[in-house]
Amino acid sequence: MPKLYYKFGAMGSSKSASALMCRFNYIQKGASVLLMKPKLDTRDSQNEVVSRIGLSAPCISFAENESLQNIYKTEKEKGKIDVIIVDECQFCTKEQIDELRQIAEEIPVLCYGLKTNFKTELFGGSKRLLELADSIQEIKSVCQCGKKAIFNGRFVKGLLVTEGKEVEIGGNEKYKSLCWTCYNKEKQKAKIYADIISYLKKFKELESAGEWSSDTSADNIVMQKPHVIYDDVVKDFLADFKQFQVKDPEKILQLDGSLESLRKASTKDKDFDYCMALISFSLKLERTKPGIVKTLIEDGTMQKWLKQIKKCVDNA
Repeated sequence: MPKLYYKFGAMGSSKSASALMCRFNYIQKGASVLLMKPKLDTRDSQNEVVSRIGLSAPCISFAENESLQNIYKTEKEKGKIDVIIVDECQFCTKEQIDELRQIAEEIPVLCYGLKTNFKTELFGGSKRLLELADSIQEIKSVCQCGKKAIFNGRFVKGLLVTEGKEVEIGGNEKYKSLCWTCYNKEKQKAKIYADIISYLKKFKELESAGEWSSDTSADNIVMQKPHVIYDDVVKDFLADFKQFQVKDPEKILQLDGSLESLRKASTKDKDFDYCMALISFSLKLERTKPGIVKTLIEDGTMQKWLKQIKKCVDNA
């Protein structure tokens, strides 16, 4: 009995290649295949399905307002059709998926595409397929860290974006398939860039990061150990950075915790996590060694770390 099949995967999971190999298998067995895709997919030729690994085949492309039932009837008049394969099915409208559901009463219909957009929300076509498909299968892919990729991250100038229009055609230069951990990590990087990198300029304009103080009684008895009353800009930085602090930064850095070791720590070729750990470690040491943050800002060390963080993000 014919069925409606939905096969989904993240970016780079070889969905188009799978669709093309499926087409080849049907043709090898003497079946006539109608290969289709939405016109919204403009990465390559509009009249071809093209995979990243170099496979391609001619197809019929359709617009959002076109009836797939009508296309099917027109093509059937030209000759027998045994199966329909639709690539990039996430761009289909709800009505077009409903039509494919009806066609699947006559012949098998296999749909290949993404499940969710860059905002981690279901595409309209994907949502309807999840509701109507007889068979739902995931085409697995791998994140950059080696874990299973389930999200499609959109990047602008090396930063993950979570706002914008749903459809923006692009390939590896614009999208990355990510696991949940890496997706959140990239979100954090984008937030750091917006919330923290601005302090590069602010620190440059500071005459002093703060002033030393110790509370004394009327009899000149020291009531509190010397500490730094930080400038408002530094206070804001410390408050903003709290949400990004690295747990146990010393395990990443392997430094002895002295001011000199922090100053001498090379950031050349160091990654985002290492530089974040340097800042986190200095903030941690401030609790027992007051004034470390003041010194690191005033001698430019903190700014050096921030510049490397910016570089890591910009060159991602």
